[in-house]
Amino acid sequence: MLGVVQAGSPSEGSTSPIASKEERARARERGTRVKVGGASDAGKVRVVNQDSFWVGEVAGKGMLAVVADGMGGHQTGEVASQQAVKVFRDALTRSRATPPAAMARASQAANLEIYEYALEHPEHRGMGTTLTTVLIDDQVAIVGHVGDSRAYLVRDGQIEQLTHDHSWVADRVRQGLLTDDEARRHRWRNVITNALGATAAFKLDLHHFELREGDRLLLCSDGVSMLLSELMMMQLITGHEPQAAAERLLEEANDRGSPDNVTAVVLEVVSVAQRAKRYTLPEGEDPASIDITDTLSGIRRVEDAFPSRSPFAALRKQPWYPYRLWILGSAYLLLLFVLFSIWRAVGA
Repeated sequence: MLGVVQAGSPSEGSTSPIASKEERARARERGTRVKVGGASDAGKVRVVNQDSFWVGEVAGKGMLAVVADGMGGHQTGEVASQQAVKVFRDALTRSRATPPAAMARASQAANLEIYEYALEHPEHRGMGTTLTTVLIDDQVAIVGHVGDSRAYLVRDGQIEQLTHDHSWVADRVRQGLLTDDEARRHRWRNVITNALGATAAFKLDLHHFELREGDRLLLCSDGVSMLLSELMMMQLITGHEPQAAAERLLEEANDRGSPDNVTAVVLEVVSVAQRAKRYTLPEGEDPASIDITDTLSGIRRVEDAFPSRSPFAALRKQPWYPYRLWILGSAYLLLLFVLFSIWRAVGA
């Protein structure tokens, strides 16, 4: 997978949001080719940029894009979003799990890191962040989502929102109590109902779809999506190279006053390589919402939804698998008894 990664604008003090030369070199060895660009800005009102992003190749996993929008006040939100991006990326890099399970584990790791940090540092209590991620694994794109940042797909002259906002107004729109326009202007439009770091548990939305050549993907914080129409976003994404598109999205948002931080990451699929996967995709492309806690229960649900093709994964589904240690222990004791009986017989 070739990642043509261009310079972005990281928030001050954050890790570099753009892949290194080594990561780009590894990307050239892969088949699917993706151009990427990203940018972030504090906007016209805020002094501190609490958004963070990263885009680049993750060895052995694919092309990764991450956008996080922190909350909790000055410095606190900035810390939360930076931790989320860094921990997610690092955990995904280290994981040996299949990409969908690795994304769930990385989200869990980021959530616990932020939650425990706030417990240890009372001045950061109440910190949290959104986290919207896309992992391009050859012909498969996997979207992970928490909060109200968004992911969009532009294909064949149409734009589709891939994520559902986890916010108070979005819930009311889905219930038919508010229109989209009313939600956009509502005083509680910034109240989100699901975030990383707020508690030890959160809901992770997972969505997958088959990539096509020419697809363009946009990840953005709500500072962009609340000011620009889908039509304008699509026009800017299709009319410019990814880095220029990301910068133009921020310029347009800033021209409209940008009361919030603004961040955009754009990916353009140049070509798609079809490669066998280590996991099976579930039928259909409807997003699944999974409760992730500090245990493995939610991770197991993801593994069941995207089952591994390895022989070990097949063993895990056997009815006797939960009792494997008891079975092995019993077999070991039986073997010792047989050996002892043989030794007694030979000695006699």
